[in-house]
Amino acid sequence: MHAASARLPSIGRAHWPDSAYRRDELAERVLQFGTGMLLRALCVASVDAANRAGAFNGRIVVVQSTPHGHAHAINAQDGLFTLVERGLRNGSPIERTQVIGAISRALVADTEWTAVRAAVAQPELQVIVSNVTEVGFRLEGGFPAKLADLLHTRFERLPDGPPLYVIPTELVPDNGPRLAAMIDQLAAPCGDRFRGWLATHVHFCSSLVDRITTGSPPSDARAALEAQLGYSDELLTVAEPYALWAVEGDPAALRAAFPIDAAPGAVVFASDIGMYRERKLRLLNGAHTALAPLALLAGVATVREAAEHPRLGTLLERVLFQELVPGTDIAPAPAREFAAGVMERFRNPWLEHEWRVIATNQTMKMRVRVAPAIARFVQTERRVPDGLALACAAHLRYLRPVSEGAPQGSAPHGRWRGATYPIVDADLPLIARHWLAVDPDRASGPLPRDTLERLTAHALGDEALWGCSLARLPGFLEATTRALARLEHEGVEATLP
Repeated sequence: MHAASARLPSIGRAHWPDSAYRRDELAERVLQFGTGMLLRALCVASVDAANRAGAFNGRIVVVQSTPHGHAHAINAQDGLFTLVERGLRNGSPIERTQVIGAISRALVADTEWTAVRAAVAQPELQVIVSNVTEVGFRLEGGFPAKLADLLHTRFERLPDGPPLYVIPTELVPDNGPRLAAMIDQLAAPCGDRFRGWLATHVHFCSSLVDRITTGSPPSDARAALEAQLGYSDELLTVAEPYALWAVEGDPAALRAAFPIDAAPGAVVFASDIGMYRERKLRLLNGAHTALAPLALLAGVATVREAAEHPRLGTLLERVLFQELVPGTDIAPAPAREFAAGVMERFRNPWLEHEWRVIATNQTMKMRVRVAPAIARFVQTERRVPDGLALACAAHLRYLRPVSEGAPQGSAPHGRWRGATYPIVDADLPLIARHWLAVDPDRASGPLPRDTLERLTAHALGDEALWGCSLARLPGFLEATTRALARLEHEGVEATLP
């Protein structure tokens, strides 16, 4: 427990207002893999809101599937936690708190698997939600095997029970069909009857989640919050006001099993969630990824600082509204409306979203989030997106390997604000080979322009890196080369428009 909170009671049963809903009387209707903050701020909060509205009337059994989770804290607090929403809406600050009561209990997969199996066999339970990260969301990651075991348990104990809806929330494209394919592969040794039951009784629904959660507050901010609340809360969950959980499937069938979208709010059931995925990927994630290297090279640590910066903020708005919006296949008016909301989210005065975190796996993110928008913009607008060309140049410059300050024989390092940092990007070998082809000694000083021309020509032409050849887009290679040369020889301050 935090020292400042030592004199406060812990949140527990006494802090739940029975006037909200009589939670102890509600059946366990959802099994949730993951104890983290995002699921608490989105899935659990949405179920809680539906319970308050009298629409769902169910609770969640949470499964901790890794050694590091919050099952103990969840059970110690009787499943209760406090959701703190802080941010801007239409320019006005919003700060509100609410005790969330939709969790019944937490189980630890490694030691309580028998209880997890018993939970999935309850006829009232019709929904399984997961957020096990991209690492766990692989055939060898552990989660698919656990899920296959639970589905087989359901098949054996409740073969004629109501249908199950499996809703993964991992940030993986087409996460529903991908999980279904892994389960089908794991089910093969169990015979055709089980696979036939899966096909008729289990529906895998892709979903998209969008809510920025800020992690555990700093100790002084936490102490102030808990003093205001009058209790300590190990699961204190701080998030922005904006929330979206888009679930793909038959809306009527989803609503029959999981009616949490009745009131206007965070949850959307749709037969196709492609539009929601496209706008988040291109306009929110794309803006993050495009600007991260440039902001870091400029010494700007957080998204909010960049949005308020006199030059970076202007560039961010230009890239978002004038280049990324035309680079989507969404109609202009709703794309601009969403982009305006993105800028308001970026300016959230309570949000400390660090660029160094956003820039992890930067090359892969550029390929998925930004490169398609560049190609679409050039093809539809018949001109070069200068802001995205600068972003692409900053991406190359940020990932330039250097030797100064790095251990002898070490993996490639970059340099930012006079310090070196290891480049751990999963796709970096492609970039590193391009840099090392023109600069094998990892020179510490600026490289000649002709060297940079060779670098950009080879790197932008690498289809394996981007999914297409950016070097073939009319004018884009030249614009990126000019921007990279300015970054290299004049520095970021002189390069910013």
